[in-house]
Amino acid sequence: MDRRKLGLLGFAAIALAAISLAYLQFTNVTYWSVNATLPPAMKLAGADTGITGRNDGSGYNNYIYVTYYYDPTTGLNITRISIVGFTGDVTNYTNALQVCNLYYNGPLTVSITYKGSVGGAAPKDVDQFVVYNYNNPQQWVGFNYKRSTNPGPVTLGTIQQNQCIQLGVSVLVNATDYNPTLFNGQNVLATYEVDIMFSTT
Repeated sequence: MDRRKLGLLGFAAIALAAISLAYLQFTNVTYWSVNATLPPAMKLAGADTGITGRNDGSGYNNYIYVTYYYDPTTGLNITRISIVGFTGDVTNYTNALQVCNLYYNGPLTVSITYKGSVGGAAPKDVDQFVVYNYNNPQQWVGFNYKRSTNPGPVTLGTIQQNQCIQLGVSVLVNATDYNPTLFNGQNVLATYEVDIMFSTT
């Protein structure tokens, strides 16, 4: 055999060996677009926020009011329901919050979970904090004056599009430990977290 042919065959063998030792890598570009819209389920202020009678100069003239704010540490939108309780009397608001399916085209199941205290100047002075389904008061989370606690989760029911579940809240502030500097209608005695969960059925 011709030496030139042997040389070409040897070069071809070396080239094939080099190819088999290499690996193939290529890049396929993908774009992940994130859009935003209003959530399909909303928490709206209930009708009880229209109850007036308190005018303490703070700018709030209601016994209960609902505000919304952004928590930069968690990135969450927080709904805050502020309630004035009357010392020594069970104070009940039957329409504190409306939990609504406004935008989802189908049914949503709603449940609530009591997570516990997350602050306040005197949580020991609150003897009852109960969030309940107005249409079925047996569905509640929180703790009552008997010191029964129900953390949940409690399923409230299913809501169709453009329907709401009405939530009430009941509080009892201990009158035996009355503190005029705290019990002035402005200081927050306690703050409790209640998570509202929505799920498709």
